[in-house]
Amino acid sequence: MPLNPHHISLATKSCNPIHRDAPNHYVSAIHIDILHSDDQEIIGEATVYEVRMDQIINDGTCSLFDIFDGHSSDLGHIYEELFDDDELIPAVEDELLGYENIVLIKSIILKPEYRGQGLGGILALAIAELFGEQDIVALKPWPMNPDGPDNPAGVWDLPRLTETAQKTIAKKLGKSYMGAGFKPLFKGSSHLFLTHYRNPTATQLIDTWHKEHQNVKA
Repeated sequence: MPLNPHHISLATKSCNPIHRDAPNHYVSAIHIDILHSDDQEIIGEATVYEVRMDQIINDGTCSLFDIFDGHSSDLGHIYEELFDDDELIPAVEDELLGYENIVLIKSIILKPEYRGQGLGGILALAIAELFGEQDIVALKPWPMNPDGPDNPAGVWDLPRLTETAQKTIAKKLGKSYMGAGFKPLFKGSSHLFLTHYRNPTATQLIDTWHKEHQNVKA
């Protein structure tokens, strides 16, 4: 079903508060509804993890490894790519100089009728813009599994993909995200990162998307 991305909005649905009595409590889980039109129809949702580096540094009671790896395997993989013994690896240190918090876009999912319209990069950038410009925003361009934890009770209709189909979709997702300014910080990284917002805004991407689709129709 065609839609106008100018009419898409994001609404934070719930946010698990940060506490300080355990390492994983320095991570905030944020759930976002993706809405469309004046009727505010829910056409999708996103899940985001925000690691509050400012509070970690100020408190100085937990190691970064314990915080990332203790929360989830998803954040554990980000830690492995960015840090060595709680210090940024040399390959990314210059790029991330002066960074603040680390944000992982865990999942973005749309209803089947709204998929395949090139909205991935627009939505990822719009979500990134909910956070600070000095935050590191990461994501992994890989299609979701219908049996995965992000699709409890099969709420979202997801196809079961072959390995070949997964790789094909991952390549398309990566292209969309990179068009929004996300990029690997070093060769071999399984994640794409958005740093310091040296990229178009989500509004500019939407304008470009609209022009391209008008030309296709013409």
